[in-house]
Amino acid sequence: MHQERRTPGPIERERSSGDAMGPDPNAEATFVPHRYEPNYAYPLLVLLHRRGGDEQQLVDAMPTMSWRNYVGLGLRGPEALTRGGRPAGFDWGPAFRHPRRRPGPQWEEPEPSGLISRVMAGGPADPVDAIEDALFAGVRRTMRALHVHSERIFLVGIGEGAAVAYRIGLSHPDRFAGVVAINGWIPRGFRPLARWHECRSLRILALHGLWNARAPLQDARKDVAMLRNAGLRVGFRGYESARAITPMMLSDIDSWLIDQCTAPVD
Repeated sequence: MHQERRTPGPIERERSSGDAMGPDPNAEATFVPHRYEPNYAYPLLVLLHRRGGDEQQLVDAMPTMSWRNYVGLGLRGPEALTRGGRPAGFDWGPAFRHPRRRPGPQWEEPEPSGLISRVMAGGPADPVDAIEDALFAGVRRTMRALHVHSERIFLVGIGEGAAVAYRIGLSHPDRFAGVVAINGWIPRGFRPLARWHECRSLRILALHGLWNARAPLQDARKDVAMLRNAGLRVGFRGYESARAITPMMLSDIDSWLIDQCTAPVD
């Protein structure tokens, strides 16, 4: 059962009754538009943080993008991280790390016993399945609580969260209107074009920092080229930044989302 926490202004937070700092598939933060109108069906942005972030990371950026246009649902990665023995945010798991990345000594990796506990508790053995289940459950909860347009649900992720957005969006293109990948990459270990015919209706926007050393620009360009060569409509924009989300990125995302929501149906 969820406990709801409200903060002043248009942001309301929902968290389960479990440990607020531990892994929790139901941990989420919800952005409610300013002057929310219950008779209007809002686009829903499912917000997926980078490694070391949490469910609030992209929710906190929503006012810079738009106070009024969208409902936002921030989700928390299932793996808690520590640094120097202290909590250091959350991660989505090894399946979504950049192919060039190797675990460094500054981060302590989650214990393998986590997978065993999930299986013993009757949960999905595959952590990717668990992430999908939590995401779809969060969307259903949000649609019950707020008026959301069922055909205007977008996945918006940064870093590892963008890899999650790519995988879930390309695996379920009939469930989403589009994917926004900020400093992201297509994760390995799955067939991104297995549902090629349905994916052609999925809109994708990739935004990348020109100086991003952890996820190099050339890798992002290769991912975009692969999708475009398969016939998908992918927008790509580069920015004079490294890994940070810039106001210009958020403004461009807002403009792109408005275009997708107002474009005539093919």
